[in-house]
Amino acid sequence: MKTYRVGLLIDGTDQPGWIHDMAEWLARSQDFDLSALLVMEKDAAGLSPRFGAKALFGTLSRLESRLLPARQRQMLACRDLRDGLPASTTVLTLPAGPRDSGRDDGVAALGLDLVIMLGALPPPRSRMAGWARHGIWRLSYSDIAVSTSRYAGFWEVYQREDHTTVKLWRVGASADEDALLDQRSFNTEVFWLKNQTRAFSLGNFMVYDALLALARARPGAAPPGMQIMSGQRRDDPAEWDSAAYIARQAWLMTDLIVRRVMRRNVRWRIGMFPSTRQQAVVSEAMVLQPPKGRFFADPFVYMRGDHPYIFFEDYDFHSRKGTISVATYENGAFQLLGTALNLPYHLSFPYIFEYEGTTYMVPETCGNRSIELWKCTEFPLKWELDLTLMTDVSAVDTIIFKRGEYWWLLTNIDRTDGQNHCDELFAFFADSPRSSHWTPHACNPIVRNPMRARNAGIVVSPGGEVIRCAQYQGFCHYGKGVSLNRIEELSPSTYVETDGEIHYASFLKKRHASMHHWHHQGGHTVFDFAYME
Repeated sequence: MKTYRVGLLIDGTDQPGWIHDMAEWLARSQDFDLSALLVMEKDAAGLSPRFGAKALFGTLSRLESRLLPARQRQMLACRDLRDGLPASTTVLTLPAGPRDSGRDDGVAALGLDLVIMLGALPPPRSRMAGWARHGIWRLSYSDIAVSTSRYAGFWEVYQREDHTTVKLWRVGASADEDALLDQRSFNTEVFWLKNQTRAFSLGNFMVYDALLALARARPGAAPPGMQIMSGQRRDDPAEWDSAAYIARQAWLMTDLIVRRVMRRNVRWRIGMFPSTRQQAVVSEAMVLQPPKGRFFADPFVYMRGDHPYIFFEDYDFHSRKGTISVATYENGAFQLLGTALNLPYHLSFPYIFEYEGTTYMVPETCGNRSIELWKCTEFPLKWELDLTLMTDVSAVDTIIFKRGEYWWLLTNIDRTDGQNHCDELFAFFADSPRSSHWTPHACNPIVRNPMRARNAGIVVSPGGEVIRCAQYQGFCHYGKGVSLNRIEELSPSTYVETDGEIHYASFLKKRHASMHHWHHQGGHTVFDFAYME
């Protein structure tokens, strides 16, 4: 029997696909019952977009919808939410009345445990008092002044912000008493509607995670140190904002087209220096340059005797696929040794570690929807598949290390639309790195912030101190910087990380300077960097 009775508060029965996704999740859940649809009648005197703004944004929406993949178009396409609902779901229409009206809507009689407000203009707080045992939850986007989803994701694209933030609130008796339950961000997309669908998708996952925490009696399970990323409250955009947005997008597209015509691209290469100091990059780095038509990235240094071996992604622009190559450094120069791993799918991020005298590699095998463990049979170029750690998962940049009594696997899993792995970091633990069963961390995702979620390497000291390197992405700027973050506490139920300074590739003094990987072992540090050329 399901434990919690949930109602969805909406502003009409015709709703977009992302709200259908929420209803379907509740219908499938073992713990939650979609007991009611609370449909607010639209108030003709209420807040509505001005005619000019509505017309311009309608045109803009039609234009940008053509750029969306099919799945994201479905998220915005409206259809009747009552179709396919469980027969037990009550549909209750709530009349639109004066905003200070206090009336009995009949909601309290439904015995709901929770009401989730999705995309609707909120009714007066006095009307919602007593509706549900655990109160009212609502999602907010872009810190706009009106709590609807109409312009979600617009301002961040318009203002070229690196990240877009979504918040989950418990509604209080007044605005000052609203409680922030969760806040997460993602890297801002180039187009408004793509950014909007990402916001809706992430918002749904925030609700799912919060509901699961409620069902497991773990309301405090969110990882500590949630960074509050609040901006000023912003008004709904007006007609001229739409026109200015189109002008800005036209300028951006022109720049991209010019770069393509002139064959200008960002090409990655690898640097190495004998220090962990960021300041040593400029004066001491040796550079491993890729040949024409390829780039080198995601380097890991592995010491064998006194010699550093660098394993890295070797990407071919023609085949559009990466392999894992190996180089060494001796007598003041790099020497390419050959290809260590070449598979039918893309490979990158060749994380190397030792276990019981054997050398293992966990390359990124997202193209195969797996996390694979490879064993070295003849160092450094011969490897064989040892076992598959996880299947049917869209995961990248996996690291495995021993801390305390467990082996830990940290990886970036994309739960949204299959196109971004930078927003959330997940942890799993097992008794052995060769385990085929990894237990999820109680607080997953343990990092929920694109400023620091995606792995960019790791530094493990001889004393067991773990520095997790993380990528920082910018607007239209993949690999804007790297941070070095110390893991202070890691157990099956806790995760504490001290945020390190973000290091940017300003030392390059070039346009679109980028850096997105960092690794240190045996007195050698490797990193990658890129710039427009």
